[in-house]
Amino acid sequence: MVNRKQRHCPWAGTFSFTLIVAAMVFGAATAHRAYSQPEHLWGQAQPSPAHEGDQATDSRWAEIQERGWIRVGLDPSLGSAYLYTDLERETYAGFEWDILKAIAQTLQIQVNPVVIAWSEQLAALQADEVDLILGAREPLGLDPEQFLATQPYYLSPQRLVVRDPTPKDSVPLAREEPPIEELSQLFGRKVGIVVNSTGAALLEAYNERRGNAIRLFATSNPERLFVQLQAGQLDAVLIDQPVAAMNLRQSGSRLRLAGPPLSPIPLVGVVSSQHPSLKQALDQAISTLSEDGTLQQILEKWQLWEPTVMSPASTEG
Repeated sequence: MVNRKQRHCPWAGTFSFTLIVAAMVFGAATAHRAYSQPEHLWGQAQPSPAHEGDQATDSRWAEIQERGWIRVGLDPSLGSAYLYTDLERETYAGFEWDILKAIAQTLQIQVNPVVIAWSEQLAALQADEVDLILGAREPLGLDPEQFLATQPYYLSPQRLVVRDPTPKDSVPLAREEPPIEELSQLFGRKVGIVVNSTGAALLEAYNERRGNAIRLFATSNPERLFVQLQAGQLDAVLIDQPVAAMNLRQSGSRLRLAGPPLSPIPLVGVVSSQHPSLKQALDQAISTLSEDGTLQQILEKWQLWEPTVMSPASTEG
């Protein structure tokens, strides 16, 4: 599995957002405030006024319909938590691949995958080498003069992962501390985070306000965090839910999720600002998949569906 955030995603730009979420998480008396989001993150992203006049002349969606396939920039090195190469079946796999296939099926077109490193995908989109890029991409930081973000197809929260205190094959120790169930129990504990991640920003902001109450262990290798957590060298890990779910699926895992989902971040597809017609078609497809339950079925398959987090394409409170 590849550490997508450390390699690719400039999380420093999300610190102001995370500080707000951190204050909500640690200051609220009720859990629902920890994962509530501003309304604009749930609705359909709109093209900037500078490009509204291009609607009449933009023909990209019509071109795609005529040829019957869409060029999509993908990076299989994102890892099995997101999208990866299934060598046995000679195809791709992962929840983002399933969502992409469902979008294409809804639009009655085929997917033509173009493998491009995550860090080079925006440039490839500008050069018209692909029509769409999709994979662990957030709308924050996108230049609206150059790029348009689709509706979110998934809201990726942070999850607290801890060891199961009562494994089935042993008797709980008499002196064992109460199991961790919420963030307030992390005081004085050693918690693993990924460098430059949302989880890191959240806990670092908390420590700045509370005098380093939590002992943080940061690394760019998420796999190392889970090995140390299994071995008892860490008390907890705060990490993206897709990464957490992947590790919980491992055979023999003694790990479990604790507490509610925190700080959901929308993941979106991205198209050129010159192609608002394509964005509109993609938005409609994502809305359809949300309304007919397909998105929920895909996320449930990968153990990512969270009923406490609103459906990605929903605008209801």
